[in-house]
Amino acid sequence: MNVNVKGEIGTTSRPERREFTEVKIEGSDRVTIYVGDSRQGWVRSYQSLLELSTDERLATEIQVTVDISDVRQAGEPLKGFGGVANPVKLPGLYQRCTAILNKAVGRQLNSVECCLLIDEAAVTIVAGNIRRSAGMRQGLSEDNLFADAKANLWQQDENGNWRIDPERDALRMANHTRVFHRKPTLEECIDAVRKQYYSGEGAIQWAGEAVARANFDLLSTPELKKDFLQAYEQGNAKQWIQERHPDIDANELEHRLGRYGLNPCGN
Repeated sequence: MNVNVKGEIGTTSRPERREFTEVKIEGSDRVTIYVGDSRQGWVRSYQSLLELSTDERLATEIQVTVDISDVRQAGEPLKGFGGVANPVKLPGLYQRCTAILNKAVGRQLNSVECCLLIDEAAVTIVAGNIRRSAGMRQGLSEDNLFADAKANLWQQDENGNWRIDPERDALRMANHTRVFHRKPTLEECIDAVRKQYYSGEGAIQWAGEAVARANFDLLSTPELKKDFLQAYEQGNAKQWIQERHPDIDANELEHRLGRYGLNPCGN
């Protein structure tokens, strides 16, 4: 997929701007995305680019033109949301995301590439008036790509100057936590703390403990909690709850076992 960004931000006069994104497919190998001047417009343009990368109706190589002429210029007020527009990062979003997608032609995206696609969008939006993205991301403990996604993010050149890896810069937009569905070993805990000391990253989570805390109404004694954690580590947490609380339906049970994804900062 080849992407060309056309036009200049703020070119179209206010009365003539598109509010919502339009996508025009011209044949099997040419597509034009007219970016709408709204939050929905930005989102739809980004979503369209992702969808085009897997659209089997199109040729294996397509030319995509992204027209940003309708986007309001930096400094114009935003209605309802407050503040002013700042689309400075928007034009580069399409090319950065295309570069990630093109590297994965013929295969599924890996976990880090998925993270980058999300974070590149976050970089654009943060520049566009929101204070921070505050992303919180969880990955499997066995996923080594995810575990090392931010390793050596900052490196020194031959002159001793520090620089960030430009291809992974956007990963700073979210916290990464590795989720263990078994109790992590002492060595794994020490390794995580060491990584946090040097880079501020490397958080780990023992999902069994998180699920137990979030189900205190069922595990009201230390003995019950200990028994549940043993069952969780053996892969029998669902059965353990079903045997003791047969009145809990399937949807509630699924929700209870997935509570390791709750915000730990909440009540």
